[in-house]
Amino acid sequence: MQRNGVVVKTDRAGLKGNRGLAKKGGGGGNYTWGKPGDELTPESKIDKRDPNYDSEQDDDGIILVSAEEQMVQQAMRSGIDVKRRASSKFGSEYDPYTSFQRQAPKVGLQEFKQRVIKITDEYLVSEDSTEFMTGIKELQSPMLHYELVRRMISLAMERKERERELISLILTEMRANGVLSIKQCGKGFERLFEMVDDIVLDVPNARKYIAQFLARAVADEVLPPAFLSDPLVEGMGGEMVEQAKVLLSIKHGLVRLERVWGPSDGSPVDVLKGEIKMMLEEFLSSSDMDEVCVCVKRLNVPHFHHEIIKRAIVISLDKKDKEKAMMSSLLAELYSREVISQQQFHLGFQRLFEALPDLELDTPGAAKIIDIFVNQALKDGCLDPNLLQESKDKVSKAAKKQADEKHSE
Repeated sequence: MQRNGVVVKTDRAGLKGNRGLAKKGGGGGNYTWGKPGDELTPESKIDKRDPNYDSEQDDDGIILVSAEEQMVQQAMRSGIDVKRRASSKFGSEYDPYTSFQRQAPKVGLQEFKQRVIKITDEYLVSEDSTEFMTGIKELQSPMLHYELVRRMISLAMERKERERELISLILTEMRANGVLSIKQCGKGFERLFEMVDDIVLDVPNARKYIAQFLARAVADEVLPPAFLSDPLVEGMGGEMVEQAKVLLSIKHGLVRLERVWGPSDGSPVDVLKGEIKMMLEEFLSSSDMDEVCVCVKRLNVPHFHHEIIKRAIVISLDKKDKEKAMMSSLLAELYSREVISQQQFHLGFQRLFEALPDLELDTPGAAKIIDIFVNQALKDGCLDPNLLQESKDKVSKAAKKQADEKHSE
């Protein structure tokens, strides 16, 4: 049985048989206690080959400790001063000795790993974060989410920059939606630290990638900065943790980390944005949709297509109605030819909503114009109808705020 996390052995032998009274002067026989004074003599061991041998009675050399004590002892043997944890800057926000959520996993570890690989592979193709999180929630195994973090990052390290960026994005989204906790994410990185010597056999740059994923997680607030100062984390992560600190401490480090993976073709993001802007402006002069489709494919950055959506609408804000209609038709054509995915359309509009306050300063009435693009994209099938209300709510709130401010003047 277990008491307070400690395994307690029960003496089954003491529960067997009947207890007879001692025979007068007797030293043996059934149901007797032996001769007087026998209690002072050490009990002889029963040979393991004896039919009466009970392995549960033979506890020599066994020390019973709690699971927490085992982890603390293991950390101390590794040279980590566990006592420092109480004064760590990380404090109560992160403690790998504290268990995860107590909800028991609905699936076994092996099945969980296999299904995570399938769900992650599908996400890296479709870029559908909603479907990904739905699949993870259906597993109903939050105690195993540390394995989810380890597996996703491991898969991304074996692929290209696009997949690494997608994994960084989904980690942020899971954390924001409560699917992933700080402790689960931290434990996932600890598992990567433990396995890095094996990972580098297949991915020589694994230590560099793990450091980048770690720094990006801190920059995106998936993990708190104090995670990097935790004694256990520093002891396990070594140079990877130190490199993550360097990435975060350099000038404009947070901005740089947003582009840590860069476009999949290795082009600087600013250069890529410039090419997209020039391509869209040339389209307003030539009206050549075929040329735009060819150019977009040639860029070979499908994970960055949301920039095309955003940039197309931003350019249109101060244009005439005819040019707005041309740009809307171009977006519909890019979708119908399957050049740009629906997921990238949603990401593009999401970025517009986030930038709306600044856009309103440059172009009064930007919210109303964006609302027109939203409705047209819905009619063209570029946006999911289920997200229409959410999109319109965000735009209408911004428009209402602007109207209220004008009315107050």
